Amino acid sequence: MGKVKVGVIGCGMISGMHLRALKSLPDVEVVACADIVVERAKQRASEFDVPHALKDYRELLRMDEIDAVCICTPHALHAPIAIEALNAGKHVLCEKPMATNAKDAAAMLKAARNSGKLLEVAIRNRFSPTVQFAKRIVDDGALGKVYYAEGSIGGRRRIPGWGDSGFIRKRTAGGGVVLDLGVYTIDLLMHLLGHPKPVSVCAITSDAIGKNKEAIVEGGWYWEVEDFEVEDFGAAFVRLDGGTSFVLKAAWAMHLDSLGSTFLLGDKGGLRFEPFELYRDEHGTMVTISFPNLPRLDPYSVLMAQISAFIDAIKQGKPSPTPPEEIMMTNVIMDAIYESARLGREVKCRVPKLE
Repeated sequence: MGKVKVGVIGCGMISGMHLRALKSLPDVEVVACADIVVERAKQRASEFDVPHALKDYRELLRMDEIDAVCICTPHALHAPIAIEALNAGKHVLCEKPMATNAKDAAAMLKAARNSGKLLEVAIRNRFSPTVQFAKRIVDDGALGKVYYAEGSIGGRRRIPGWGDSGFIRKRTAGGGVVLDLGVYTIDLLMHLLGHPKPVSVCAITSDAIGKNKEAIVEGGWYWEVEDFEVEDFGAAFVRLDGGTSFVLKAAWAMHLDSLGSTFLLGDKGGLRFEPFELYRDEHGTMVTISFPNLPRLDPYSVLMAQISAFIDAIKQGKPSPTPPEEIMMTNVIMDAIYESARLGREVKCRVPKLE
């Protein structure tokens, strides 16, 4: 085929990274941008030399020349727009999270299977050289049997209150930091562990900082406290099939500069990110191995690698670079996190049936 013709739906902040990546690929032509606030679509179209700026994404989906869409809307719109796009015969690259719940994620997966089109979710960790190297270490058996892992993500005062507060309103966001940032760490750990089935979750969430006007201070991000309806902190203990467990810690805001590092523990070795180090016993002594020559990519470059792989899969008739069946499991775990936090007890994970 010739150039892959792409439309971008949702023209907020993250769309700029998508458009920059798409415009840099020689085998891609960006045909249209759409946003319910049409001025945003016009701004992106002007900035990236895109011929069509639309208010209604359905008009974009009716354009026969478009092969694929990038969905950069608020979280709650990911599933309905993705399903419409797949049913319209378009390949879909959707921003994270896949959906706001596992039921909707499963519906997206079913639509992709029925349409025969690709569904790729932009949880870009897997395209990081560090993560790819970590995956090789784990798969090569350097850690032995991994029995525990821990992942942390977040910042001291980074509540995303920009725009129309879409990240902090329940109706548009579906959830807070667990859906927005925790999804990255859940997928990272599940990917490294080989995607065992999640069994149960015990979790807490909190909105203690987001609801506090006095927490809006110099040096931090600004948000409207009156609009804050989601969690700014979440922590979960996740049990997996086969006996492995992991802990997730995620914060948009806290009175601390770090929640700790991400690491895996096995019976033959341990692996830690930040700094990236491998811990083992060798020749009768404990050794720590660092990797100073491991390439490091910024978030844009990692997203660029994922979008490039998505476009290549379309052109070559290959499967989605990131299997959506695996990404759906992040929603299964996040559903359980929210249920456990609400009920105050451990809950079982429920995987939707896809028949």
